[in-house]
Amino acid sequence: MIMKNLFKKSKPPVQIGQYKDIFLQPTEFVARNGKTVYISEDFHKKISRIVFILGDGKITISDYMYNVLKQHFQHFGEDINTLQIDKQKPIL
Repeated sequence: MIMKNLFKKSKPPVQIGQYKDIFLQPTEFVARNGKTVYISEDFHKKISRIVFILGDGKITISDYMYNVLKQHFQHFGEDINTLQIDKQKPIL
């Protein structure tokens, strides 16, 4: 239930025309300078297909994930900060 409410934001979702401009762009991120993250095999297959088919050979999985997370933090940054502040309140 909570997850459903997170996506009912008043901010408009990304339009199809914007998807490539936002998510399918090369970045300056170098994967070997990052950290290893484990994801499900199903997600890996889906992401690989998105990058291969829609990325036109110009981006890596790391580029795509960087862009997805960047958009996520931009979209939900205020909410994340609010939740963090709420966690800092004293119990009593």
